[in-house]
Amino acid sequence: MSPNKLLLHTCCGPCATVVNPWLVQEGYEVKNFFYNPNIHPWDEYVRRYQAFFLYLEKTGTNGIVPFPYQPQDYFQALSDTTKRCLSCYSLRLRITAWYGKQHQFEYFSTTLTVSPYQDVPAIHELGKQIARETGVCFIEKDFRSFYPESVARSNNLELYRQKYCGCLFSQWEGVKKREWKSLTGQKYS
Repeated sequence: MSPNKLLLHTCCGPCATVVNPWLVQEGYEVKNFFYNPNIHPWDEYVRRYQAFFLYLEKTGTNGIVPFPYQPQDYFQALSDTTKRCLSCYSLRLRITAWYGKQHQFEYFSTTLTVSPYQDVPAIHELGKQIARETGVCFIEKDFRSFYPESVARSNNLELYRQKYCGCLFSQWEGVKKREWKSLTGQKYS
């Protein structure tokens, strides 16, 4: 096992633009791991998949897509749609850690914490729990302060930037909020 080998769950190319350089600067040997069965619909998955590879190509960064698109993994992981985000985080972090363990990665982390819309404390708690289960160390970092920089970097690299986290539920919620605001001029609550 090479020292500081880290598998980075990468939700999208734009978020990787700030997390990858920070981890490399901290001394980690990073490999991006695109596992996102939550993304819906298929054409949205394809846009994010292409942006992931465009990011890798333009930056000379390493990455893999370990499995074909498997949205059934996401839907099977949902036991309660009121806790869907926790189920989604758990699924993606767990698969990342187990894959990392099987492929001799010492560490794992995620780009999810770039987004100001994600529950970063919950992601960190799940990461630490999964680290205890797998023996692969979780690198806990809140990257939300890097969000504006990720927007700028992804725009400079001409990467596709999504309008919702990826799942069917967040897509619908975003549509509802935008339509409500355009109809009423008020924020949806």
